[in-house]
Amino acid sequence: MDFIACVNGDFVEYRQALVPAADRGFLYGYGLFETILVRAGRPELLTRHVRRLAGGCRRLALPLVFSVERLAALVEETVERNGLREGAARLTWSAGPREGAGNLVITVRPLPYGPDDYERGFTVALSGSPRNEKSFLTGLKTLNYLENLLAREKARREGRDEVLFLNTAGALAETSAANIFLVRGNRLVTPAADQGLLPGIMRGLVLELAGEAGLGPEERPVGLRELSTADEVFLTNSLLGVMPVVEAAGQRLAGPGKLTARLGRLVEEACRGTREDDGQSRLY
Repeated sequence: MDFIACVNGDFVEYRQALVPAADRGFLYGYGLFETILVRAGRPELLTRHVRRLAGGCRRLALPLVFSVERLAALVEETVERNGLREGAARLTWSAGPREGAGNLVITVRPLPYGPDDYERGFTVALSGSPRNEKSFLTGLKTLNYLENLLAREKARREGRDEVLFLNTAGALAETSAANIFLVRGNRLVTPAADQGLLPGIMRGLVLELAGEAGLGPEERPVGLRELSTADEVFLTNSLLGVMPVVEAAGQRLAGPGKLTARLGRLVEEACRGTREDDGQSRLY
């Protein structure tokens, strides 16, 4: 399929979607992005995504010349022009040349996950590189994703679906593209935001929904050994939703569980439009 991209508000074929060679996003990874699930032709949790991008721009002193309302409208138009019913939209804002304006690029693609993935659950390798929880870039969804990409590719060559990073203290941080949760009794445990992770959009939604599944949310440092004693383990991101984990760091875990499935259903219901405004006061 020949997709259409949005570049700085103009709509062009992919082969014409270009940015200047001097763009600092290309040269240095100076920029931010959001990956947005599209279902039934609708970008889900779009308000939260564009607000997080705007918040990241403020932290990086990166001028954003589009309002959040205009960004959301351009994402929706890109999805519509492509006739995309099920898939993903990527919203990228790069710093642009040093003496010029930034560059906005919006693209779409098919979904990388299917029903079989949720039935079998993910297997997760352990990265040999620690996540630096003290880095200024921690918590920002920047274009600097090479460490994540290389670690995940290595894990996949070894037959695993994802890779888990620990922080410098040896506690759980995140995977290459997702947040991790443990169900322990009636508690839903996830690493706290200061543990070297990006607090994802879906992470925030799952924490909001925990009570409806009969679980008390708990954000704190989480040790690696806790994985093997958890009742259930799952990953979250905007495309995955809630993905069961059946193996992590060489440890066989309890299979896809009832509470994981329950949270997955709650997420699907919420993403139909009933929770969009709940995240206005927090940038997930």
